[in-house]
Amino acid sequence: MRDPDAPVTRAEPAEPDPFTAEEFAAWRGMLRVHSTVFRELDRAVLKAHGFGIDSYGVLITLVTAPEHRLPIGELGLRRNLTPSGISRSVDRLAKLDLVERSTNPADRRSFLVGLTAAGLRRLREAQVTHHRVVRELLLSRLDEPDLRCLGEVWEKAMPGTVSSPIWPL
Repeated sequence: MRDPDAPVTRAEPAEPDPFTAEEFAAWRGMLRVHSTVFRELDRAVLKAHGFGIDSYGVLITLVTAPEHRLPIGELGLRRNLTPSGISRSVDRLAKLDLVERSTNPADRRSFLVGLTAAGLRRLREAQVTHHRVVRELLLSRLDEPDLRCLGEVWEKAMPGTVSSPIWPL
């Protein structure tokens, strides 16, 4: 007979194909670094410039595009946003006069999103904050060989993440 005061133990399913200690450390480290830096970047850019890190990402993507313009669908792909997500982001930035929409002459149905002069000026101001925060939280703690090694590790783990001028590939 079972002791009524004894805890009931149930066999839990085992973790399938668990990470090795090294895999777990690498994965957890990457997630924690990304989360910490990204969260602080969002806070600092929003506080200083009135738009968050997602909007910053749209602006930085446009500044690297030919003529500072991209079709809205391609912009969404590069920012890893759904069609509705990129539309909302572009709408917010257009209200701030940081981007403008125009009809795409290639098909006359879709839109091109272009960086405005005000958008470029505000992006350059936000880059000061962006670079300061990234350096404070991450880059200043690494020396040149560490930085080179980290870039090599990311490129080895996922070819193109460092070397490709356009992401995703």
